[in-house]
Amino acid sequence: MSAINKFARAASGQIVCFFKQTFRRHTGGEYSDFLTRGVRRDDEGVQRAYPWFYIRLFAACIILFAVYLLIMRFTSNALFSPVTVIIASLAFNVPFLILLYEIYPRNDLSLLSVFVTLLIGGTGACVLTQILYSVIPAQNAWLSALRAAGVEEVSKAAAVIITLASLRCRQPLVGFIMGAAVGCGFSIVEDAGYIFVYSNELYALNISSLISVFVDRGLTAFCTHTVWTASIGWAFASAHRPFLSFRLYACLIGAVLLHFLWNSPLSGGAQVAVIVFCVLAAAAFGITALALSRRATLTEAGESATPQFFHTDEGSLVRDRLYYTHAGHLSLTFGAFVMAVLAIIYCSIPFRETYYAQTFNDKADFINFMQSGYELTQDFSRAYDEDGGIYSSQSTDGVVTSVTQKVSVGGFDYYYEYTIAGGGEAAIYFINSVSVELDIGGVTSRYFTESVYNLDGTLYATYFRVRGDVTGLNVSADTSEVTVILYDPLFEFDYSRPQYVVLFAALGGLAGLSLGLYILFYILARRKNNAR
Repeated sequence: MSAINKFARAASGQIVCFFKQTFRRHTGGEYSDFLTRGVRRDDEGVQRAYPWFYIRLFAACIILFAVYLLIMRFTSNALFSPVTVIIASLAFNVPFLILLYEIYPRNDLSLLSVFVTLLIGGTGACVLTQILYSVIPAQNAWLSALRAAGVEEVSKAAAVIITLASLRCRQPLVGFIMGAAVGCGFSIVEDAGYIFVYSNELYALNISSLISVFVDRGLTAFCTHTVWTASIGWAFASAHRPFLSFRLYACLIGAVLLHFLWNSPLSGGAQVAVIVFCVLAAAAFGITALALSRRATLTEAGESATPQFFHTDEGSLVRDRLYYTHAGHLSLTFGAFVMAVLAIIYCSIPFRETYYAQTFNDKADFINFMQSGYELTQDFSRAYDEDGGIYSSQSTDGVVTSVTQKVSVGGFDYYYEYTIAGGGEAAIYFINSVSVELDIGGVTSRYFTESVYNLDGTLYATYFRVRGDVTGLNVSADTSEVTVILYDPLFEFDYSRPQYVVLFAALGGLAGLSLGLYILFYILARRKNNAR
């Protein structure tokens, strides 16, 4: 029991020290040392500083993401859409890669080389992936999942192997980090694509969908592409003869298997169980590989591999004025981060504004909404009626190429336009379009049919687009719902509305609280310094 208590006290001490050292204020020299580390070829030695830069980068990305979301929410300016998507794709991926880099204890690896690998390796993997996709077909959802897993993991593996071979790297931890860099680059491209495609609604982005995909892709960044590719880099760098190593092929097959399970077209409890398994497997491997590789790196450098994963030579900050300085700095940073999270949550709620969203879980309700409640029907199987007469026709060089027939059904006049192929008795008529004539508010207008498709290209619904305020729509991945984006040109912001009052009060309260705490800790730090 005493051994357990001793271990618990040591672990808790490490956690407390990690928290203090991570969130304390760092000097300009520390930023300079971090950014220039490993740039000079004569850099030697080992550093055991706690990771700290990654959390600042993550907080900065979240805050910037929230700022641009608020700009888009209050101005509906589509020019801010690209930068919002870019920041969303970087916010989780890059800080995670930075964390892995900070764990590496030697000074012979530069951040520049890691980012060059991210850019070139990630791009190369994307290019090879698209080439392989074009030559490897998939007949169904399961084969599509298997194709995606095999093609993407093999492409990323090729990129990281070429990178490590060119560097002549035999450091397992470096292999892990460089593999993570390739996977991170690939993940950034894919995440940006998913966020844009699933939230792009013609003129404006669907902010709610953007945030949903951002959170979903971001939270899974820690256990998907980055870790899968890192395992292959680790296996390649840890073997003397990598192409004959069982470990390399085992990691590649394992990455393909986890990727396949992640993409598998399951649903319900089976899907949840598979995702949980993939997360736990990736996390277990990543933590184990990092710990063992870091220990081996320290041992090779002649340093003692202490039981603690991290170590610091700095003394306690509690009895020093720096304690209060760090507490004040943390108050400001944490306040800004919480304000950003609240802003993101606010933007995810579809309040009615200039652009607003409306979601339908039933296809019939969606069609009824798009047709403004009119019970309209269309018959795309209707054959051309030889005796029905011709309402209008179009000709090219004296040859009739299309004809329109008028049909009255249920009190509505429908117009079926047929394209003519051939001539005489051998002519074949194909329906080109169907429209209906409606009298709305004393104005008679013609409305045509439109179609929306599922992600796999199959038809979801066909309807008459009577509403004129719809700017775009998006069908969910499982086709269980469709989201319509509406535009209200007469909308005016009324900042006395509850949603604005609550937002501004929450942001103002948090800003005042964090600023007040900063001033309080600053005063305490000055008094501590004067007392000394």
